[in-house]
Amino acid sequence: MSPHPTPPGIHVAICDDHPIVREGFRQLIESDGTMIVDREFGTAAETLAEGALNGIDVLVLDLSLPDGEGLEVLDAVVRSHTALKVVVLSMHDGPSFARDALARGASGFVSKGAGAEELPAALAAACRWEVYLSAGLAERLEDDAVDDSALPGLTAREHTVFVRLAHGDTPADIARALGITTKTVYVHRLSVMQKLGARGPLDLHQIARRHGLIG
Repeated sequence: MSPHPTPPGIHVAICDDHPIVREGFRQLIESDGTMIVDREFGTAAETLAEGALNGIDVLVLDLSLPDGEGLEVLDAVVRSHTALKVVVLSMHDGPSFARDALARGASGFVSKGAGAEELPAALAAACRWEVYLSAGLAERLEDDAVDDSALPGLTAREHTVFVRLAHGDTPADIARALGITTKTVYVHRLSVMQKLGARGPLDLHQIARRHGLIG
């Protein structure tokens, strides 16, 4: 028997670069006694260090980090910790940010301006393998879905490939992250470029920026 048994409950890690914010989240998460914040990280590097997420059930991930993009951390965590759920917490609550995070494998998206009850609810939902969105965001996502005149007829997979290309990911990176072949990524890229009237990577980047899909 281990001399230090893991206490029961949902084990949570928080990645946010502001210590005061992390402390507030910790108190909120642990308030009902069913969740334990085991680890706190202030950077992408700390979060992705070897063994840093071992034993964690859910990672609360801010999108704005001092040493990298939160979405890049999300990609890496989804690839290397298949059972770990990630709830994205962001000051940006636009549908495009939520759609991109969910496409990359997040289990939930909570705005930092949401009510105090939403973060614990999102973590609990993630552990039930459910997707949680901040109040009103689901409706906004539905209203906003491919209603964009610059994104005519993109399938869900084409939209995901488009956003990743606009972020600068290579076809090989995208193939690994999505579990498809590089050839399939090239097929999606060609279709996206034809549908959007893009002539190259710069056009894709500009279209994505114009519609708030990348910062």
